[in-house]
Amino acid sequence: MFQPAPQSQIVGPGSSDHTTSGVSKAVSSPAKSNTATSPTVFVAGALAVDFSCDYAPISSNASKEPVLHTSNPAKISQSLGGVAHNVARAANLVGDPVRLCSSVGDDLSGKAALDALATEGLDSSGIKTKSGSSTAQYVAVNNASKDLVIAMADMNILDEPAAKPGQPSTSTSTASDTLNDFWLPQLQQSKPTHLVLDANWQPPSLARWLEAAKSISAHVAFEPVSTAKALKIFQLPPKTPLQVFPNPSIHLSTPNSMELSAMYTAARSLGFFDRNDWWAVIDALGIPSTGARVAMTMATNSALVDAGIPQQTIQLLPFIPTICVKLGADGVLLTQILPADDPRLSDPASSPYILSRCFNLPEESAGVGGVYMRLFPAAEMVEEKDIISVNGVGDTFLGTIIAGLAKRGKDAKIEELIDVAQKAAVLTLKSKEAVSPELASLRSLL
Repeated sequence: MFQPAPQSQIVGPGSSDHTTSGVSKAVSSPAKSNTATSPTVFVAGALAVDFSCDYAPISSNASKEPVLHTSNPAKISQSLGGVAHNVARAANLVGDPVRLCSSVGDDLSGKAALDALATEGLDSSGIKTKSGSSTAQYVAVNNASKDLVIAMADMNILDEPAAKPGQPSTSTSTASDTLNDFWLPQLQQSKPTHLVLDANWQPPSLARWLEAAKSISAHVAFEPVSTAKALKIFQLPPKTPLQVFPNPSIHLSTPNSMELSAMYTAARSLGFFDRNDWWAVIDALGIPSTGARVAMTMATNSALVDAGIPQQTIQLLPFIPTICVKLGADGVLLTQILPADDPRLSDPASSPYILSRCFNLPEESAGVGGVYMRLFPAAEMVEEKDIISVNGVGDTFLGTIIAGLAKRGKDAKIEELIDVAQKAAVLTLKSKEAVSPELASLRSLL
């Protein structure tokens, strides 16, 4: 979560990042329609109508925090949002064609959402309209500094039963039918190189998406959404367990520090750190049995190490071999497994970021070459008066990263994209839109 300093703040992609703020369709997107071109990126998850409620105290001497259990003066705005929408919008603005896979209800909000997508230049062929269902909604309450105080999300449409034509909403048709008959055929036909999944899906649906992505060799990014939903990735059905490096089910995740902690805690409590395949990868990372506190402190800083953040990323690496932790004002921590043949292992410029190297025999290395860990400072100083909303900032960060990875192909290096992704996040921080339309100005940087 962004915590602006009294005068100014060093800004990186923040932690509370899954909603929108501003007025939908306030600025037309320069992005072209993507319906004629096969998309290289699919983004699957929540499309929602968002309400941003910014506390507006009457007195300048009043507390910046709204008062509980009573009505508060506020400025309330409505816009199109949802995690998947925001990620897709950002990726579409800075990169190549994107398809958003989500659902809306056959209601006024759903019709407005489809109109707004057209205005933004996003392909709507992946949007399923469900009769008898309500379009997803998100309500964010922010304090006077525009920091999130509390939010309420109704994203049930992704996994609730959907009515077939002529049938009431209580029919036996389920979200699984829509996934198998509507979204997955599109994925198989288009064969995108990258798929982003947000954690608004239920575990069985996540498992089906992951299976389908593996069948087309797509790179998968997982957006945890919140601390409550982040653990879903460790609750997949037993028949479809989460796979480990070098053939992971998930390749990238971009949690904030709280979501990272939730993922780590879930994996540990559910026995994922007791699996033999996890142990094989951990052993190959080359981390000394005594730990790597000194090396991690040199790669990051003592505060992060004291908080256990680098350690948690390492524990999760076998399941998610590239993790970008969004630290708000402290920037971004990148931790990733480097394959045994990765040229960065012998590149002098990368040497300061090689936390450890694998010295196991080839047959015992699990394909691991070492661990790359790098703390990127926040993008720039932003005056508090210039901060419009922190909502949507992290989604913008991920969308830009994915667009860059898809555009640069198999040789793309994520560390070369983090700075431009942070620039994109700052543009959204200063925008009244969920994702700043000015992201289009960054296309040439990818």
